[in-house]
Amino acid sequence: MISHILHSSVLCYIFIIVGYTAVSQEKIKDSLVIDTYHGYKVEDLYRNLENLKDTTVINWLQQQGEYARTTLKRIPARQQIIDRQLAYDKKKKFDASKIKTLSNGRCFYLKSYAEEGSYKLYYREQHDAKEFLLYDPITFSNTEKYHINYIQPDWEGEKIAISLSKKGEEASKIIIQEVATKKVFPQIIKNCIPTIGGIQWESDNNGFIYVHFPIIDPTSDQYWMNTKAIRYTIGSDPDILVDIFSKSNNPSMGLKPEDFPFVRNHAPNDGYLVAKVGGVSAFDDFYYKKEKDLTAKGIPWKPLCKQADKVQKIVLRDHKLIYLSAKNASHYKICETSIDSPNFDTSNVLIPEKDDEVITDFVVTDKRLFFTTKKNSVIAKLFLYKNATVKEIPLPAPSGKIEIKSLGAQSDFLKVSIGGYINTTTSYYYDISKNIFIPENIDASTENSDFNNVTVDEIEIPSHDGVLVPLSIIRNNDYKKNKDTRVLFYGYGSYGSPGTPFFDPTLLSWVTEGGIVAIAHVRGGGEKGDAWHKAGYKTTKPNTWKDMIACTEYMIKEGYTNPDKCVIWGTSAGGILAGRAMTDRPDLYSAVILSSPALNMLRSEIQPNGQNSIKEFGTVKIKEEFEGLLEMDSYHHIKKGEKYPATYVTGGMKDGRVVIWDHAKFVAKLQAYNTSDNPILFNVNFEDGHAGMNNSTQEIYEKYADAFAFALWQTGHPEYQPKE
Repeated sequence: MISHILHSSVLCYIFIIVGYTAVSQEKIKDSLVIDTYHGYKVEDLYRNLENLKDTTVINWLQQQGEYARTTLKRIPARQQIIDRQLAYDKKKKFDASKIKTLSNGRCFYLKSYAEEGSYKLYYREQHDAKEFLLYDPITFSNTEKYHINYIQPDWEGEKIAISLSKKGEEASKIIIQEVATKKVFPQIIKNCIPTIGGIQWESDNNGFIYVHFPIIDPTSDQYWMNTKAIRYTIGSDPDILVDIFSKSNNPSMGLKPEDFPFVRNHAPNDGYLVAKVGGVSAFDDFYYKKEKDLTAKGIPWKPLCKQADKVQKIVLRDHKLIYLSAKNASHYKICETSIDSPNFDTSNVLIPEKDDEVITDFVVTDKRLFFTTKKNSVIAKLFLYKNATVKEIPLPAPSGKIEIKSLGAQSDFLKVSIGGYINTTTSYYYDISKNIFIPENIDASTENSDFNNVTVDEIEIPSHDGVLVPLSIIRNNDYKKNKDTRVLFYGYGSYGSPGTPFFDPTLLSWVTEGGIVAIAHVRGGGEKGDAWHKAGYKTTKPNTWKDMIACTEYMIKEGYTNPDKCVIWGTSAGGILAGRAMTDRPDLYSAVILSSPALNMLRSEIQPNGQNSIKEFGTVKIKEEFEGLLEMDSYHHIKKGEKYPATYVTGGMKDGRVVIWDHAKFVAKLQAYNTSDNPILFNVNFEDGHAGMNNSTQEIYEKYADAFAFALWQTGHPEYQPKE
């Protein structure tokens, strides 16, 4: 991007090449700050970029974005990538998402036709009945465009809560619609982010519980702080907050400002509500209360279990509390205790831990329990537990992921959704009594002939310390090892995320063009259970990028590719993985793609979501954790005079999860210190939030096209060389 240490604030140049005019990349002045942590001095060369009120910084960010977009548009075959995605959309006709099926069979879902690019709310009385349009978000505002980002019908499907947000923003407004009449209630509930904490209807359907965010400005240091669980009664004034679970009304619980207070109503009329102190932690403290006592004065929430019990999910049935736990069971187990006198040390183990599979989820009906497992997060299975006996249920097709949902204690149906890297997600109703799967048929069936020749190899490779790391190699069936093959490496490795297989036609188009996608299931994720997460967490975080480096070296050694054809992609916390793999081994990659990436981890806890992230990454206040944060900080590992690979970074000014200055500092330093001729582009979008949140379909396709075109350009594809 730019050379280092300029003593003028902003310099701008114009150049002309064969009739083509563009603005060159501006050079921004550095501002050295030296911080001392536990006696250790750390130089921060671009601290000035953290001031987003400085017009010099804003102008530089704007120019960087303009230069990146202008450069990418010069790539002649970029449009082909967009056209390929649009062609797939036309085959599919429409996309359905966020499907909610109730115990009485009523279905609610969002649906977007290919030519529309945005979602509307639809409804069916039964999954196979005629559909009706319930709500079009275009009617919400005459002046601004809103998107539906969350829906939750009441227990009977008579009313539905609809969450709406603007492009790039997580903050939402909730409205309530009456299903039979399509009447929208006049009240609008503000300061919500129901994608965090959800919406929980009370058993009588007269109101619901949601999380209130006092500050919704993502640039504020109080963003996501001091949140409250609020009870809203239909028709009441939404500005009068009825606080039922928060730091302010439960001072004895020791909640921190960054904790999220969640309340769950797992099933109507079981008599209880369960609350938990949430956040980015894999496990939380849980509390419970009788639903009838929700707002009664003097009746506190009772402690249920502590974080040390490692409980991840709780379901109530017949005064029994059934839960999923990793305590003394890294691959998880399913246990049972009494809700009247819960004891998590002496509870009954229903499903013990498995040796080579992780128990991922469970649901219960009146006499049955269904649960799912995964091996290395890519081979999924479904089981039935009844009368102390476990039986595997064969699936309609091989699956890399399974989602299950009970349709109620008295229902003979279980909703099962399956999918994987090369198969779209398909939903079924499993008829328990007949042992058959019935297609849901709400999403459009798609003819996948474009990917008939694509397959996945699931292997494990030894990492730097001999630990076996799962690696998914997505390739063409007829692929023969060739060192000139382009390989796109992807990984995440944070928060214990299981790395669930996902179907992405754009990603697969990399394969149909002759490339390989290699997804590394690195430590820090949950692919091999709780211990796998802890092996890439805080001070053990180096295993995350060292696992990726090992996977890259394996693919090169085994003749799949060579460094000139290797591309690595990291998004959000996956930026730690990709950024540190790049800074540790710049020789391994030809191109690096970083989307809303976390790169300046030493300053992460001062970001809007920083206090919450301490639970996963650590704090500079503790010496050992400071050392861990410094080690995982890509910005501080950029070396002066090093030859770095071509780098493409994207970020949004509305991002409250990883603030724009985080990656801006990385880009500025990389531009200054890099001695190679490889381009370093920073595509800043002033209307975007985290990772392109709430973008239209067209905008999403544009983002993919930019990233892929950049990678194909840098790996030498003749059709993707920019025109001069």
